[in-house]
Amino acid sequence: MAKGKYEYWLTEEQTIKELKANVMWESVGNEKNLEDNIVENIEEICEGLHLPLIEAIGRQKMINTGEFFVKPDIMVRHIDGTMTVFEVKKDNAKYPSTGTSNQMNAVGQLLLYKNVLESIIGGLVRAALIDNKIHYRTYCAFIGNRLPITLIDFQKDRVFVPYNGWEIAG
Repeated sequence: MAKGKYEYWLTEEQTIKELKANVMWESVGNEKNLEDNIVENIEEICEGLHLPLIEAIGRQKMINTGEFFVKPDIMVRHIDGTMTVFEVKKDNAKYPSTGTSNQMNAVGQLLLYKNVLESIIGGLVRAALIDNKIHYRTYCAFIGNRLPITLIDFQKDRVFVPYNGWEIAG
């Protein structure tokens, strides 16, 4: 069912079928190349996710918490004072079986980034894992766990969100 310019709602069965499907448009290059492509399209991605307008974009910024350093891939500051942090992952062509493991490592990173950045800015920080292909096994880890992380499958001109943790965390 179409829901405006960007939205299409899928049933759980359709979502699972899409997650199990092969990649339609493989991102060329490495994780950095995918990150460049995401930043190039970040305004459209944020608009499609119904996020507030962008005030500033930061990439690979080292943040010192006083006890340790964190380095989120992409940070978007919105005009309403909130922030969205994106952790970018991409399957390794040589070792494709590590994809789910890399995505689950990103979940831990994002939970840390979210808490650190919320304490720094004193406001809401949304966290999103964005990859060329979100794996079904990664999605399974989210079912029933109410994780405050949104999963984003980014392929060419398509943004597929199989799990929206921002709605769940409320």
